[in-house]
Parts: sequence; structure tokens; C-alpha cells
Amino acid sequence: MKKFLALLLVSTMLVSLAGCGGGDVKSSAEGETVMLSLAHIRPEESSADIAIKNFAKEATELSDGTIQFDIYPASQLGDFTTVQERVSIGDVDMQIASLGSNMDKVFAMSNSAYLCSNWDEAKQVFGPESPLIKIYKEKLADYNMTYLASYPLYFGGIALNKDPIDPTNPHAKSGIKIRVPSMTTFEKTATTLGYLATPIPASDMYTSIQTGVCDGAIGAGAEMYYGNLSGLVKYYLPINDHFEQWYMYINTDKWNSLTDKQREAIQTAAQHMQEKRWNEAEAETAEYEQKLKDSGTIIVEYTDEQLQEFADVVREAVWPVIEEEYGVENFKAVTDSIQ
Repeated sequence: MKKFLALLLVSTMLVSLAGCGGGDVKSSAEGETVMLSLAHIRPEESSADIAIKNFAKEATELSDGTIQFDIYPASQLGDFTTVQERVSIGDVDMQIASLGSNMDKVFAMSNSAYLCSNWDEAKQVFGPESPLIKIYKEKLADYNMTYLASYPLYFGGIALNKDPIDPTNPHAKSGIKIRVPSMTTFEKTATTLGYLATPIPASDMYTSIQTGVCDGAIGAGAEMYYGNLSGLVKYYLPINDHFEQWYMYINTDKWNSLTDKQREAIQTAAQHMQEKRWNEAEAETAEYEQKLKDSGTIIVEYTDEQLQEFADVVREAVWPVIEEEYGVENFKAVTDSIQ
């Protein structure tokens, strides 16, 4: 009887351990189905959600069905900075979003003021072979994450619910109080352009403008302003102050557990999503600016020369301040690619 009980106990422990983890590695090696959790921040059926679902569909097809995805839109698994940490430890498999500087300050370099000022420069600075992507690949690897692809979105601008003062002049001093993200680059850009910078979380942006705590915002683009500030934006100033791009990455242990064919399927689908997005992003930016205009927002128009003047003024004032945050060598490698 004692021998029987001992064997029963060992069997029970083995079954319990198998249920806690390790099964995915075995399944991958055998080419069986692997389920990957994939988080992102946009609402379901948004253009980003549709693109991510198409990526997942293609990766599944290329893997002959051995990869499946549980997609979690609208920050269902937590704020993107929290999910980034969860991917690092393997609690979540994948994410596509901005990179959170809570893990490393260099991840905020992507949002630096005027790293580029037009779409041609954006492809140089943020493209797949750029110094920025090389830095991010290496840095993500330090935190047990593997870079897969990027997802370009839009150029940023300033939204106002009151009349701007000389908005095409980067030296104007309007004194209008605007919401800024709690990042040096946005705070310094706002003050350089003559605004009063007020750090406010994105979740409180609508209420702060609605109640008069501030009279506008910087740190987003037409897409976000149209979706989040509907009815409040009287003017939109598309000054291209920063470029918004997301990054797709996967937990490295999970990545290494997949078969060569599964990894190739994911990488190929991610590459296709990235290429498609570069072809669509500029037109989508114009589409959302038109949606703002159709909703009653006045869009201030800028010439290429005026946008270049904004870039020159802000770069001179802001870059020397922020380069220390991201590492002078890193920042110089990125900015030299457009100079």
C-alpha cells in the first residue's frame, strides 16, 4: 500500500508540473499548435486592430496552422508599459505598442522632437535598417525581448480649443496653456514654441481641456485628437513635432522555443505588415486631418519651408537638453542619419 501511495503521489506531481509550464516548448518542437498572446492599445476594429489581425492570420497560414493568436486590443492586459514588463518576464508573449521608458530611458528616444520633419526623413530615421532600430533591437534583447517589426503611425501636432496666435511663426509667444506628456522633449518643445507646458496624463486630456485646466495639447496626432478630443478641437496645427511609431516584439524565451518554420512565418507576416503600413501611414494621416476638418476643426496649413523652420528652432533648443537622457552616442547615431 505504501508503495502504491508513493507512486500515486509522484504521478500527481508530474501531472501538476506539466500543467504549470513547459508544454509549449515541447509542442513547438513537435510542430503542434502554439497559442501566442498578443496585446495592443487600439480599440477593436480600429485600423491598427485590423492590421494586427491580418498579421496574425498570415502568420497562422504560413505556419500551416501551428501558430494561433489570442489578440487583446484596447489595453485589455494593462497599460502598454506594464505589458512591456510582462512580455519581458514571459507573462505575455507579444505586444505591438510604443516602448515604455519605465524600463529604459532610451526607449523614449523614439518620441524625441523633430528626429524627422517629413515622410522622406521618417523613412530614414525610423525605417528597418536605421540606427534607431539597431539600437532598439539591442536594447530589447537586454530585457529578454526580440524585435520583430515596426508600425509607423503619424506625425504629431498641437490641438487647441482657442484661437492660436501667429501659429505659423515658431518664435510666437502665445502663452496658451497646453497639456504635454510628462517627458522633457514635449515640455521643452512646448515652451520653446511659446506655450505654457502643463504635464497631464493622456487619460485626463479630454477632461482637462473640457474644464479649462488647459486649452490644448501636444504629444499626439490627428488620429488621436479626432478619436479622443471630439468636439473640443477648434484648431489643429500639424507642425510635425514628433513621429509616432510602434514596435512589435516577443518574449525571447518564447521565440527560441518555436520551430524555424514558425519563426519564419511570424517574421514574414510582420515584415509584410510593416511594409504595408509604410505605404499607408501618410495617406491615413491626411485622412484623419480631413476628418478633423469635417468635424469643424480649422486645420492650419504649413509650407515645407515653415515646417523646416519649426524643426530648426526646436532642434537647436531641445536636442542639447534631451540627448543626455538617451545617451549622447545613441542620440548622435540617430540624428546623424538625417544631417
